[in-house]
Amino acid sequence: MKSAEAREMAYVSGVALAHLTRMVRGAHAAVSSAASDAVSVLVGPLAGPGFVLADVVAGGVYAAAGLGLRAGAALAGAVAAERMRAGDDQRRSLHDASKAPHVLAVGHALWGEGFGGAPTLTPAMHVRRGGRAVPLTTAGVRAAYGPVTGQVAVFVHGWGETDRCWRYAATKREPYADRLAADLGLTPVLVRYNSGLRISANGRALDAVLAELVAGWPVAVDRIVLIGHSMGGLVIHSALAQAGGAWADLVTDTVTLGTPHHGAPLARGVQRADAALATTTRGRWAADLLGTRTGGVRDLEHGNVVAADWSGRPPDGGDHRTHPAARAQVRHHAVVAVAPGFSGAFGARVGDLVVPVASAEHVEMHSVASRFAGEQVEMVRGVTHLGLVNDERVYAALTRWLSAPCAILDGAPQPPGEAPPPCTHHDDARS
Repeated sequence: MKSAEAREMAYVSGVALAHLTRMVRGAHAAVSSAASDAVSVLVGPLAGPGFVLADVVAGGVYAAAGLGLRAGAALAGAVAAERMRAGDDQRRSLHDASKAPHVLAVGHALWGEGFGGAPTLTPAMHVRRGGRAVPLTTAGVRAAYGPVTGQVAVFVHGWGETDRCWRYAATKREPYADRLAADLGLTPVLVRYNSGLRISANGRALDAVLAELVAGWPVAVDRIVLIGHSMGGLVIHSALAQAGGAWADLVTDTVTLGTPHHGAPLARGVQRADAALATTTRGRWAADLLGTRTGGVRDLEHGNVVAADWSGRPPDGGDHRTHPAARAQVRHHAVVAVAPGFSGAFGARVGDLVVPVASAEHVEMHSVASRFAGEQVEMVRGVTHLGLVNDERVYAALTRWLSAPCAILDGAPQPPGEAPPPCTHHDDARS
């Protein structure tokens, strides 16, 4: 851990503890209110002043405790950082450690706002390889990758995950990135990002990263494949919808694995619970807790991909998507799953235990066409949400789709829901 990271970890811990204190205070107030009502039934209004005084005292104690926790944590962090400063060059960053990135990823996903004063703990979207960030310069890419091809497969992880999710079950099966490199000559590029941010913000960030990657790649890039798990699939489509760089013209295929194109029931459930609790005096403390959910979680309620889907819209949990069309002249594919032990209509609703089948395959909605033609959707059974990142049947679909003749097409956009015709791409592997 670097000294700056130690200082910021203490800061975040202090903020979290102070927030927890407020939550406990709210729960205490709710219990006190219920007790006051119960006692008032027995002894009448005489009980009121005592409970009021107790609440005032408790409020002061909790407020002082919250301030003390924040101040104490900040002081401890400053002292620790000062003592560590001399050996910073020899210390490894938390982002390069084995377990800390997973903890940070979950923290960002659940409570992104709490990291607002901790910039070293919340790095911008970037590419990683071999446990290190990759500078997207020609020298940086060569040092990290060695020989590369002009065909690139970009992997974008999901909510609460890191780029290491793509090595799930690696002791049983080779990861997709390694296999696609060996079998199809696609150089793998793994992205890490803060999944607590709005999907539209991460889409813009991916646009910038890919533009930088194409400019700094050691050889000319002639094909880009985008592969996203869960939220990562929405980030991919967000980047394409907002693309300002020439990289988008090099994209031949997108593949989403268990992506909630129409949102996730769990995210909508949290929103409904928040709205219901906020209407009750005794439930407001819980609503305050749920109300801290990040913009990324809010976007998962319905599958927002651009700012117009939420900016200026009422925070009522409704579906306000503007439905930007899938980018034409690109083949879009989706893998959907049904978890073990489920089948039929109920299995379709359960899906992979996180995303229902209809959402993962972006079924047509009234006048809104699906992003996928029928032959571009692969159903796998007996697989959970996380299992989609390393499964033989999923890999078979990837190789079938990505090895088919494909290319960047010129001409009019394809009709909604129809696959673009095949074309050819440069098939030479460069080094």
